[in-house]
Amino acid sequence: MADLTTTVQSVLQTAETLKAAGAAANEANTKAHMIEPVLSALGWNMTNFHEVDREYKVFDGTFLDYALRIDGKPKLFVEAKALGRTLADKQFIAQTINYANNEGVVWCVLTNGLLYQVYKSNEPVGMERKLLFEVNIRDASDEAGRAGVISSLATLGRQAVESGALDVWGETVFTDLRVRQALSQLGNKPPPSLIKAVSAAIDGSSVDGTRLRASLKRLLGGLSVSSTGVAIVGGVPQQVAKQGGGGKLAPEISPGKTATFGVEHHTAKKPSGILDLFQRIDSFARALGPDVEQRPVKYYMGYVVGKKSFFTLNLKQTKIDVYISLPPEEVKPWDAEELRDVRKIGKHGLGDTEFVLRSPEQLPRLEKLLKEAYLRNRK
Repeated sequence: MADLTTTVQSVLQTAETLKAAGAAANEANTKAHMIEPVLSALGWNMTNFHEVDREYKVFDGTFLDYALRIDGKPKLFVEAKALGRTLADKQFIAQTINYANNEGVVWCVLTNGLLYQVYKSNEPVGMERKLLFEVNIRDASDEAGRAGVISSLATLGRQAVESGALDVWGETVFTDLRVRQALSQLGNKPPPSLIKAVSAAIDGSSVDGTRLRASLKRLLGGLSVSSTGVAIVGGVPQQVAKQGGGGKLAPEISPGKTATFGVEHHTAKKPSGILDLFQRIDSFARALGPDVEQRPVKYYMGYVVGKKSFFTLNLKQTKIDVYISLPPEEVKPWDAEELRDVRKIGKHGLGDTEFVLRSPEQLPRLEKLLKEAYLRNRK
């Protein structure tokens, strides 16, 4: 079994060869030369049909490309498309999810050999919102991106699936998104029972109902992800802003006009795993102090203390690029797999130190840097 890193590098080379060959970039060659080597490197025994069942017959008499089994039971479905085919086709998504859902298989993957989309088939949301995360093997073309690709792909490994690690992550993300939505609804329109419960739990003198409702709206009202999966964290969009000198955000439109770009501009159609990471960052940043202001603009989300940006972020399909207003030489320890000095690199955001966030395990390290940037820039 080849090493996963070596396999990913080989797949990138194969993709170029198949593209150059034109007609050779068909589904059969994509499966044989790109997808199956990855599955093998992930620990799935491609020579054992009890573990990897090709052309698995599903409920309607059609066939799925791969059913990956643990102890004889299908645990992960993989539907393959030819290299170069777009995976945005709703028919492909529905086909893959329906195959899994009707067979009682929770997890399914749609892939064209380079892009892997992982869906939770039984989540009670719309088709596109069942997407937990994506892995784009093209991101492995550089050393920093390669580590993230390997880590994300490993989530589909036999060991991770057997141990339930994928189940735990998925349940956490999807449950938290739904709970945030419920809390947001309660915060915006708190029922009498919630007012009574909060009032009884408050230490010290009582808070009148009007003030308590206003507080709940501030604290909870902006937490939600809508039923369509569009995050509306932060509530009403702020003024559109553009980059100003000295790390500041300058107004681009006059006060009182409707913002062109809100939070939903950045969160629409993003995988649920990315939305969850974004909301965790947003909640942490706002909890740093009442002087923190969120400013969504066209190309990034800005977070400002006073008149200074202390970090900005750019949501992508497979990661979140966070630009932190800290000198790179002051960031300790420095990990080249998640940090980059971007002082001389063009970017959509403000901040000299880039932190590439791909997984929840990185959050403690990122939060430490965000707190340092907040304290440094609030002075």
